[in-house]
Amino acid sequence: MKIHIKYFSALRDITGKTSETIEIPNGYTLGDVINWFFKNYPKAEVFKEELLVLVNGRSLDWSYELKEGDEVALMPPVSGGGGVIDHAVDLNKEVEDIIKNTAHLGGGGVVIFVGYVKGKVDKAAVNVLEYEAYEPYASSKIKEIEAWARDQAGVLDARIYHVVGALKPGDHTLYVFVSAINRDIAFRVAREALERVKHEVPIFKLERRSDGEFWVVGDGKRIPRNPQP
Repeated sequence: MKIHIKYFSALRDITGKTSETIEIPNGYTLGDVINWFFKNYPKAEVFKEELLVLVNGRSLDWSYELKEGDEVALMPPVSGGGGVIDHAVDLNKEVEDIIKNTAHLGGGGVVIFVGYVKGKVDKAAVNVLEYEAYEPYASSKIKEIEAWARDQAGVLDARIYHVVGALKPGDHTLYVFVSAINRDIAFRVAREALERVKHEVPIFKLERRSDGEFWVVGDGKRIPRNPQP
C-alpha cells in the first residue's frame, strides 16, 4: 500500500522534496516510517530528538499501523497563532471590540502581546523573515489554545493571530489578546498562551540575513540553510 509523506522547513531542504509517496507493507507502523526516514536521510539526525510527526493532522503513538493513503507530516521543532492570517491586525479595532464585549462582564483591561520582525540578529541585518504554516492543523491548534485560554478562571476573552508570508523588519508577526477580571490573570494567561503558540503550533521561520539564510527552530536555535562543508 502507499502513504504520502510531507516535509516542512529544514526537512524540505535536507530531503530536497516537499513530499513523496512510498510503498509500505501491511502492518507498517508510524515508528517504522520514522526509522525509514532517518535511514534514508541521515542529515536529519540533528532533529531526531525533537521531530514533530502528524498523521492526517493528528498526533499519534508510533505504534499506530498506517493505512492506505495516510498522510504523514514530518517537521522540525516549531517556531510559531483567531488563526493563521496573511495581513496585519487593526489593533484599535480589535481592542475596542474586546472592551465592548467584556466591560459589562467585569473586565477592566486587555493584555496585548505583539510580536514583530527583528531588524538585527547578533551582528547581522535581517532582510526578510518568511513564515510557513502547516494548514489546516496550525489554525486548528491556535483555536484549541484560544479555547483553553478562554476556559481559564477569570478570563473573559482571548484571541490569537499569527501572520504568515514574507515579512520585513518591523512587520507584525503574532498577536495575543487576553481580557480578564484582573491583571494578574490576564498577564499569566497571555504569557502561557504565547508559550503554547511558540511550542505547539506548526509554523516555521526562514531568516534571510546579510550573512546568509537560517532556519529558526525551537526557542531561537538557528540552523544554516546551506551550511559550509
